[in-house]
Amino acid sequence: MKYTNSFFYKGSAFTMFLVLVLLFSCVAFAQQDPFGKPDTCRIVIFQNEKKNQVMASVSIFNDEELAAMALPFRYGKGDTPIRCDSIKFSKTRVEYFQMKTKLVDTTKQTVLIGLLPDLMGQNPPLKKGNGEVVRIYFTLKKGAKFEDFFLDTTFISPSNTLKFVTRDVKSIYPAFDNKKAMIKGGMPMKTKGEGKAKTEEKKEENSSKKDSS
Repeated sequence: MKYTNSFFYKGSAFTMFLVLVLLFSCVAFAQQDPFGKPDTCRIVIFQNEKKNQVMASVSIFNDEELAAMALPFRYGKGDTPIRCDSIKFSKTRVEYFQMKTKLVDTTKQTVLIGLLPDLMGQNPPLKKGNGEVVRIYFTLKKGAKFEDFFLDTTFISPSNTLKFVTRDVKSIYPAFDNKKAMIKGGMPMKTKGEGKAKTEEKKEENSSKKDSS
């Protein structure tokens, strides 16, 4: 397994507590947000098919101040001909954050981003708002064809799931919107119905072969 761009850090007791909350709380994939409107993580893909370049713009809506965020994403099936090139935070809502970690697993094709605004009592939490927090850049293998897919959130071991943490250390599992996060590989996505039809067709074909023999 190959990892790139990981950071190790030291911080205050409160910071470490936030980290522990992010890493070791119970896993929950369903949206859970008891504070006002549902918080949302949204991804929009910008793809230049001629240059084989893809940029994923990740934004979040939050109606309470946030002290930490964990953003795990999957960008392929493990063998999809796509490479994660870089992850950038400049000119985003979290540019001032003291801790911005990024962990890329090129084998499983996942990205894990951890965000903490403050380590030593100097920076404020993320204010209420809506906007971009990170940009992820990819390159597609030239000439390669693959089935279109949506960049998605995922679970990353040992216990990382899409999650926000408030100032008073309350967990929020936000809604996730990737309706505009399709990466095109030149082969249209198969619908569930199409996949089932092809399976049935193959079964009938095998059955015909057995009958003829």
